[in-house]
Amino acid sequence: MRHLKSISNDKFFKEPLDFNKYTNKDLLKYAVGSNLYMNALMDIYSKIKLEKIKDTCTITICFEDSIKESDVEVGEENVLDSLEKLSYDLINGDISKNILPLIFIRVRSVSHFINFSSKLSKGQLKIITGFIFPKFNKKNGAYYLGHLEAIENEFAEKIYGMPILESEEIVYKENRTQEILYLKELIDRYKDSILNIRVGGTDFSSKFGLRRSVSRSIYDIGVINDCLCDIVNIFGRCKEDYIVSAPVWEYFSSGINSKEVKGLIREIELDKENGFCGKTIIHPTQGIYVNSLYSVEYEDYIDAINILNNSELGGVFKGYSNNKMNEISPHYNWAKRIGNRAKIFGVLNKEISYYDLFSKVGSKIED
Repeated sequence: MRHLKSISNDKFFKEPLDFNKYTNKDLLKYAVGSNLYMNALMDIYSKIKLEKIKDTCTITICFEDSIKESDVEVGEENVLDSLEKLSYDLINGDISKNILPLIFIRVRSVSHFINFSSKLSKGQLKIITGFIFPKFNKKNGAYYLGHLEAIENEFAEKIYGMPILESEEIVYKENRTQEILYLKELIDRYKDSILNIRVGGTDFSSKFGLRRSVSRSIYDIGVINDCLCDIVNIFGRCKEDYIVSAPVWEYFSSGINSKEVKGLIREIELDKENGFCGKTIIHPTQGIYVNSLYSVEYEDYIDAINILNNSELGGVFKGYSNNKMNEISPHYNWAKRIGNRAKIFGVLNKEISYYDLFSKVGSKIED
């Protein structure tokens, strides 16, 4: 699997690297990128085999908010059948591992996680990259991660967990610091099995009866921005080395100059500035924008490489375009993250910008 396969290679100074679920975790955690949510009743097998999922390399099969409780059993049968077919096709060479996305299962609850995972074979688990744990909190967190560890031990198969921080215990101010610090300590104990920390902007907003409009970003909702900042403050510190993924943008459109797409692009840019990497998406058309905006522009790459190559010397030097100060010690952590993003999402050629990649959608973004 490789990000931005639909983009012409002549746009890149360095092309994105291939990856799969067995790629080293320190790099794989950046590769989640745009994560497309699909409900468990969809024809997942055909969408993967026929490569109908464009411009995204990660999917999450959702059993929680996206389907009714009465449909869970039918959804499980569908997902198990899809995983079995994919496993069979992969073993027999009917599909290439290069078209197999990172596949996550979003369970409904701890009991559902235990029940559903008991139905999985080792072959099916090889197709799955991991599980997503909704409304992860002090009451259920240890049960989720303990069972994840038990699955890994039983099958000797690497399976990752991605907790979603979205419960009222986190968004309500009086509980937040204590709750996040508890969860941080818990997650630290299972750190090798945690690929991303995810956040639920929609669930947070629902606690206050709020929903951002298409002309605003999640960062314009003060009470939600306050919570997101605290999550990044605890989990986004460089010494902790977690990747925190940004919340979903709820609007979609096929029109590149639509207000929905312009709003998405604006929010991704703010995600990056605020320390997030990757984003939940709910429509395939959103994938190209997320992954394109996480590619690395040439100037940033050259500056980052020069900082990394001179890390032992320290000091200050002018940036590539003689327009900025590169101070090696305080900019070192930034440079490391740029280097990892460059491997996963590629480095654009000197005269190419993020917006040039969108031309494949049909036209360029208008001012």
